[in-house]
Amino acid sequence: MLPAPTLRRPPLPDRTVALLLQGLLWVLLTGFYYAWYNRPNFHFTHAWALVLTEVSYGIVLFNSLVYLVIPRWLLRRRRGLALVGGVGLCVLYRFWDFGATLLMAHFLPATSDLVQHMQYYNSLAALKTSFSTFEGLISLLYGPLVSTMFPVIISFLAYALIVDRRRLALEGAQFKLELSYVKAQLNPQFLFNTLSQLQGFTRARDPRAGDVVLHLADLLRYTLYETNADRVPLARELEFLDDYLALERLRYSVATIGHAVVGSAITQQLAPLVLLPFYEQACAALTSTGACLTSAVRVEGQALTLTLTRQLPPAAPALPYRSAPAVAAAERRLQLQYPGRHTLHVQESGPTLHLTLQLLL
Repeated sequence: MLPAPTLRRPPLPDRTVALLLQGLLWVLLTGFYYAWYNRPNFHFTHAWALVLTEVSYGIVLFNSLVYLVIPRWLLRRRRGLALVGGVGLCVLYRFWDFGATLLMAHFLPATSDLVQHMQYYNSLAALKTSFSTFEGLISLLYGPLVSTMFPVIISFLAYALIVDRRRLALEGAQFKLELSYVKAQLNPQFLFNTLSQLQGFTRARDPRAGDVVLHLADLLRYTLYETNADRVPLARELEFLDDYLALERLRYSVATIGHAVVGSAITQQLAPLVLLPFYEQACAALTSTGACLTSAVRVEGQALTLTLTRQLPPAAPALPYRSAPAVAAAERRLQLQYPGRHTLHVQESGPTLHLTLQLLL
């Protein structure tokens, strides 16, 4: 049984994802810092100013890591620059706190417990000590980690998500290029075979050449003008197969070719020319009298089942089927356009070939 089709929403642009992640980060950081600076044993009257200080630095830290330190230095193995950048962010945090202390002292009441706390830990003397003593340098490096560990972790996770989205975008572009290559392999093969048929009838002055030209015109119109889209109406694709098999009956008059469609194709769509290679390779061996090819396409809602059976006379040469380049290219195309939504079974036993293909449209 084939799995039920799932609807996939198109991915959001990278810029939108980055903005949403940053917005979520600031909301989480604001709530975290507000709770942290309002705990029972560490409570200030104007805690919002301290929260604003930490969140504003978190914004700078996040963008510095995600857009500069990680992608441009760390991942490009510029470890020296990455180390300098990390130390620079720690030093910046110390000056950020010092600048916030000056602003608090200017705008908040002098009696505020927060102002007194900040002036005690971020005085000019304390700032000089941070750069003049060994203990000060150590605290300068590990001190910011306590307050900034949360945004640092979020920064790495956000960058990992952005990298994964870019990887998926590159895989999508590679998929389109590979699919175009596979289609380019299929269409010329069909056209060359058809022109070769017409040439043989013309040289032999066969009266069937006129019918070949009419069928060929319909086939060329479809392959040249209607197969550029990713999907085409299933009904139109089935009409194309009827024209193709009518042309093959003219070419292989010594063989019997039967085809039937069961079910109705109204709104369903299918990748263009995805079924044709299986017919082409099956018809290639119908050169002996008594050869027989029967096919049936069953349509049930969004499920399509193709059944091909070919029986050759015992003395007729049996051409390789599944290993043929056209069939291999068609299988690859199914893997690209219907991943997890198709099953293909091919049985080759001497002069007998049986193929069953199931597709979820």
